[in-house]
Amino acid sequence: MALQKSLTLAAALAGALALSGCGIFSSSDPHEPHDYPDFAKTTEAKVVWRTNVGDAEAKNLAPAVTDTAVYAAGGSAVVRLDRQTGDVVWRAETDGAVTAGVGTDGSHVAVGTEKGVVQVFDAEGKLAWEARLSSDVEVPPLVGAGRVIVKTSDTRVTGFDLITGQRLWHYQGQAPALTLRGFSQMAWSPAGALVGQANGRLMAMNPADGRVIFDAVIGQAKGITEVERLIDVVGRPWVDQELMCAAAFQGNLVCMSSQNGRLVWSQKVDAVTGPVADGRLVYEVDDAGRIHAFNRRNGREAWVNDQFLYRGASAPIRVGTALAFGDYEGRITFLDPATGNPVGSASLSGAVTTPAAQYGYGAVFQTVEGDVAYIVQGDGE
Repeated sequence: MALQKSLTLAAALAGALALSGCGIFSSSDPHEPHDYPDFAKTTEAKVVWRTNVGDAEAKNLAPAVTDTAVYAAGGSAVVRLDRQTGDVVWRAETDGAVTAGVGTDGSHVAVGTEKGVVQVFDAEGKLAWEARLSSDVEVPPLVGAGRVIVKTSDTRVTGFDLITGQRLWHYQGQAPALTLRGFSQMAWSPAGALVGQANGRLMAMNPADGRVIFDAVIGQAKGITEVERLIDVVGRPWVDQELMCAAAFQGNLVCMSSQNGRLVWSQKVDAVTGPVADGRLVYEVDDAGRIHAFNRRNGREAWVNDQFLYRGASAPIRVGTALAFGDYEGRITFLDPATGNPVGSASLSGAVTTPAAQYGYGAVFQTVEGDVAYIVQGDGE
């Protein structure tokens, strides 16, 4: 029997690590989550709507917002929600529990299931096609440019034709002995599909044929033990018209030019989420739950918030004039992006372990208990 070892980063349980092979060995982090701090609420975090779509047991389910809908997955279903009300427009049953999703281009939505199958549904919720994969899938499929791109746990990246489901190409990476089993996600960039690797590298791949356009080093393995040498690219890369940013566990936060891949700056951060940027700053969460803000032009650190240590902070996102993140208790905290000070909060049911999706001046969050909620600042839209 072939053995596959993986290191699980349980951020929602305050950084507990579990090593799995045929047997299971676990070692609890000595740090308990800090109590939620008291602070003066100077802004309102308003839940505009909330819908339950089913438990996200795999903790790898993140919502997606398009011009016409909100898509989410939970249990053994994919759900389309009305953007204004959160009402269920349709619910499509999947072949087994969803372990990775959702990916969408607005007309098709793709998920991976516990049976190692990618399933693609059309805008009406009808199954368009499905394909069996080489291994299980925990990374949401990337949909667009006429392709569905799937990354499996055996490091294979496969490109399918969006309409027919034909398997067009694959790329086989080389996996280290240990990898982090935490949330990661692919992203589109001007250079192609950005795919983080377990060896600390970020690839840009041509969606048409799977050709590697560039291969950037985000972190380099150091140390003697396999645990010390963990260097997985984590979370979702950030891309806008100027910057492409990615982060690696026990590695660096690296920002490059979106146009040519030229290095702009790099900072040492033991990252556990992908980076998020706005017009002034780039934000990142480290393995202790500190939220860092860096000047997007030169990488100089602007501030660090250490009030939420070991609470499993999710990747921050801009909500109105504030910066918002979730934690292991389902609390959504608003920070002042200029200072990092907390200014407001709201509560959902279940831990928030995946990135929220931008929607207007707010964001849509999903919890492991299946809450999907649209949250805004103040009176909302």
